[in-house]
Amino acid sequence: MPDLAWLEDVVLVNESRDVSSAGAVSVFRSAGEACRYLEHWWVENSEGFAFSATGHHLVLGVDSNGSVIVTATEPHADGGAIVLSWLSALAESVLEARRVRATQGKSILGIHDESGRLPRTIEGLVAYVGFDD
Repeated sequence: MPDLAWLEDVVLVNESRDVSSAGAVSVFRSAGEACRYLEHWWVENSEGFAFSATGHHLVLGVDSNGSVIVTATEPHADGGAIVLSWLSALAESVLEARRVRATQGKSILGIHDESGRLPRTIEGLVAYVGFDD
């Protein structure tokens, strides 16, 4: 059985006001990287959501210096499904971009990209889409 503990550190940020809709999804190696990326106003205006790749909801706040911080990590009943749907939508976008780049001669598609077969697991999707930091 693979060791998937590393997924606890991976953080997804979804710039969407609806947790079930994948907006602009970013993937970070750690909560610290995600917090450094986010602006205080994004948190204060509730512009989106943050989850660990294991499906835990990260409650974000702003400290006295105006820096974004994680104030709590909460289990979420649908967290795993939410993360999977966000990553699947992001992977579709990555695949489409790779296909466009291939038509321009800037990328060479693999057999799975050509057939449109994307990973079906959270860890496979994280590997496919990569990290934003």
